[in-house]
Amino acid sequence: MGERVQVSMFLSWCHSDADAKQALLGQLHLDGLAGVRAEWWEDSHLQIGEDWRRQTLDQLAKCDYGLLLLSPGFFASRFILDVELPRLLGPDVDKVLPVMLKRVPIDGSWDLHGVDTRHIFTSKGRCFTETRGPSRERFALDLATEIRRRVLSDAA
Repeated sequence: MGERVQVSMFLSWCHSDADAKQALLGQLHLDGLAGVRAEWWEDSHLQIGEDWRRQTLDQLAKCDYGLLLLSPGFFASRFILDVELPRLLGPDVDKVLPVMLKRVPIDGSWDLHGVDTRHIFTSKGRCFTETRGPSRERFALDLATEIRRRVLSDAA
């Protein structure tokens, strides 16, 4: 087996999207990617009594990428917009991997805080929650492939 690029990802998501997030992550088999070893951190990994804000800021600072699970709730979260997003996307940092978890208009009618200047992953224009059965599996498989492609491209 060849050398694998090690990357850490910060999972940025809205808590009201927990069911959709779990459905996607349950099918996102990053451990099967050739040449990439990816691990992610999310706030549900916090232990009882830990300083959630400090841990979140530490993880944001040391992650290689931020996997953004976009939804209306994502863009309504002050913490995501004020704390997470500026540390993942800005003039001096470009660590975002935006994924359309739930439909958000990208026609200019919503303020997407700069995320709309990046390629947002969809499956043939459909967000994850608009897929079912084999299409949902394909969404996750194609997303994993795109993550691999970005990581290997950045590592080259």
